[in-house]
Amino acid sequence: MTVLSTSLHVPVATAAASIAKTIVVNRSGTGDFRSVQEAINSVPDYNNQWIKIHLASGVYREKVVIGAYKSYILLEGEGAQKTSIEWGDYASDSRGHDTASCGTFTSYASNIVVAGITFKNTYDGYSHTKQAVAALIAGDKSSLYSCGFVGYQDTLADLFGRHYFKGCYIQGVTDFIFGLGQSIYEGCTISTANSVEKPGFVTAQGRGAANDTNGFVFKRCNVTGPQATYLGRAWGRNEITYAESECTGPGSKQSGRVRWKKTLTSDELRKFTDISYIDGEGWLGEQPRY
Repeated sequence: MTVLSTSLHVPVATAAASIAKTIVVNRSGTGDFRSVQEAINSVPDYNNQWIKIHLASGVYREKVVIGAYKSYILLEGEGAQKTSIEWGDYASDSRGHDTASCGTFTSYASNIVVAGITFKNTYDGYSHTKQAVAALIAGDKSSLYSCGFVGYQDTLADLFGRHYFKGCYIQGVTDFIFGLGQSIYEGCTISTANSVEKPGFVTAQGRGAANDTNGFVFKRCNVTGPQATYLGRAWGRNEITYAESECTGPGSKQSGRVRWKKTLTSDELRKFTDISYIDGEGWLGEQPRY
């Protein structure tokens, strides 16, 4: 897993899958809807054709959920620097939220593509972090391109399913990429945030048994930020495996690693870094591509 720098860009879809319908969301009222959630609600349950929901630039201050029966949605912004969805729920707040329900953006459906949007949990965790999810991805066959995920603790809940993150920016302090997902992160920037709680932990993977296939693979990513962090810790039962290869930079020094960290052969490493780790049947090629 080579560590290299990457940058966000404005995504442009290519013709890997045909779009049956395009819905435009614009806060000014010049689109089909002013609200992202209203646009998602307009997609029929059990939909089986790709529907693009295009978000004009701006800050959408709302909580957004894609339900389990609303598949084949392409949610597209005008770039992560220009289009954002922001909300501030957190676990144990006055409205009774927990980690699973506090997310600014939550997606339960399979076959979802998201591109060019920043998801931010606005809870201020500088002086005291609490679980405050920016995005929760729990549907299978989900791909996310050039997106931003901003928070402090539990920023990105990579909860269940096979996922592909490319060219994304993920920021937090504690366990800010966590869950039981089976995911590849390619060319992403992973950044710590300023906080009085330090050092933090980048990942908390919930692998519960030795034969579980889930895991997080970071391929050609850049780990950076203003304060030190541990690369990860187990979430739940300690059935986690840590391995690294061909990393560079100050954080790549292995003298402080746990003694039980794995050293993989080239063939063993390829099983995880090859796209077949998450996509053995070609589902990525059947989605709108960026």
